[in-house]
Amino acid sequence: MRSSFESRGCLAGAPAAPADDPFLARWLRPERILCDAAAASADELFALAATQVAQSHGLDAGPIRRALARREQAETTALGGGFAIPHARIASIAEPLTLLIRLRNGLDFKAPDDAPVALFFVILVPLGDPHAHLRLLAIVAEMFSDRAFRRRLDDAADASAMDDALSAGVAAIRA
Repeated sequence: MRSSFESRGCLAGAPAAPADDPFLARWLRPERILCDAAAASADELFALAATQVAQSHGLDAGPIRRALARREQAETTALGGGFAIPHARIASIAEPLTLLIRLRNGLDFKAPDDAPVALFFVILVPLGDPHAHLRLLAIVAEMFSDRAFRRRLDDAADASAMDDALSAGVAAIRA
């Protein structure tokens, strides 16, 4: 089965951004959602993410893949419960980019609970804004710690259903 994905354009219909960070809601909506993708290793996952970003933005995938791999070598980005937030700083982008990837089969990602990881929210940020990076990581971790939200993502039949679940999750953190 091939991976399906849905490109995300502007945030038509997305919830309003939090008052203290006007771009946060946009960054919480991934540019792409890959549903039931195949990757047999962390390196394959990073190559998949890097290729998606590179194709969309006219960038070289190699430095993106290497930045994600270097960050993961420093310490796992897996949070447990089958979820991870791979993230890296990238010199060639002007604002954060995010992707949501659900793998067909989970990977050993050195999670604290030793569970395989199948759901990845990939965050790429420019070198210059550590505040936005940390805020985005914190919000994503909070949102994905909600078991009901995660179950909706895990049970989603396709990228469109995953996008609907993500929209509901973003709305819930603002409530």
